[in-house]
Amino acid sequence: MAFSSFVAGQPPALSTAGTYEIESSWKLADLVGEEFFHKTQRVVDIHPVPELEAGVTQRSVSPMELLLGLGKTTSALPGLHVAGAAGVPGLAALRTASRWAIIRYLWAFAEARPALRLSALTSQVRSHQRSLFSEHFGIAVATDLVEQLILTEPAHVVDADAVSYDAILGPAMGGLGSHKPDYFWYNMRGRDLTDVVVLEAKGNSSGRRLSILQMARGVEQVLVPKAVPGARMRRIVIGACLAGKRIKGFALEVGEPDDETREDIAIALAMEEAGVRPRSRDHERSGWISADSVAAPVDRDEVVREAEDLDQARLFAFAGLTSEPVGPLLHADRQAAGSLDVVDVDDTSFRCETSLINLGGRYLSVRTGVAEDVLSAPGDTEADLEQRRARYAERRPGRNSYAFRTGRSWSRPQEDLTVVTSADGCMLSLSLLE
Repeated sequence: MAFSSFVAGQPPALSTAGTYEIESSWKLADLVGEEFFHKTQRVVDIHPVPELEAGVTQRSVSPMELLLGLGKTTSALPGLHVAGAAGVPGLAALRTASRWAIIRYLWAFAEARPALRLSALTSQVRSHQRSLFSEHFGIAVATDLVEQLILTEPAHVVDADAVSYDAILGPAMGGLGSHKPDYFWYNMRGRDLTDVVVLEAKGNSSGRRLSILQMARGVEQVLVPKAVPGARMRRIVIGACLAGKRIKGFALEVGEPDDETREDIAIALAMEEAGVRPRSRDHERSGWISADSVAAPVDRDEVVREAEDLDQARLFAFAGLTSEPVGPLLHADRQAAGSLDVVDVDDTSFRCETSLINLGGRYLSVRTGVAEDVLSAPGDTEADLEQRRARYAERRPGRNSYAFRTGRSWSRPQEDLTVVTSADGCMLSLSLLE
């Protein structure tokens, strides 16, 4: 890996914002709707995402912001901190998953601006690796749009493949099968589930036509989950096209379907998954998917506590903190935290773990961390943690957007760091060590 220049210790290819085009138009909605009807013989409400003001707009974002979002979203596995993998303890496995994207795609961006462009090296990514590369950038664009434009506050995110492990959404999302959406974001007020975003992300390197076909398929997938009683549900399909060296995004929203349409789509996808071609409507009660996969009665206090534990586990892992079980809960081992770096940004301290990448005589330092304000401490009450989170939000510029600020590391106080922070308390910093 090589960067041609550094400005104040930062690689401009990663820290400088650039623009990518995002289309959310009625014309796009009509084309996707035609493809959806051609396959399903159903008409559903497909329309532009209101927050994107219906048309073609330019979205400004830095590669650091995209990579931070991609790393967080693709580590949204609620059970990983418990189970671990390949002999790696659970939180260590989650910590590795949290930063893979940041390190994996440092090389993928060119320095040219104002448009955000991919580096020349990306032309060498071919075949199935190209498909994976495109899919990852689809998730990065989707995370950027959902978390920065569509949601109005920090939200929990969970991979749909692991939703059954999630204390809040798990009971509501049984029987989804493999042809389901990619991710769920959700918000709560106290113990009440208020908002759910159902997201399917697509990516390709071919062009707009393939994006339209992919998004028509995505419409089917976001229709599978049933509405959660008492919560506002939004169904969003987002695609990214990497044709040439530029990133172009596409976004549409699907209105709430009637029960008959939703069940027909869900059953057809389940039968397709099983290798059975659906026949007219005599499959409606065939049992391929449960018609009763709605929220089951649960102990709300219990699942809220479990959800908070999972969210804290994610944050501790992203910061590189170890943990030890305390009864049914997970709390930080604060002695282990003493070995980690601390980065001060204005009045906020972030606990960080550092990875060093050899650039040939110099090292790129990649720090990922979490604000101490959003980490629970032994003896904390729920009110204590909420009060600190509120202080973090008040001190932080912006509403739900990423924010670039200058910080200093305790381990290297002589260097100024450019730090990007997210609304949920996570941070990313890149700097060059001579």
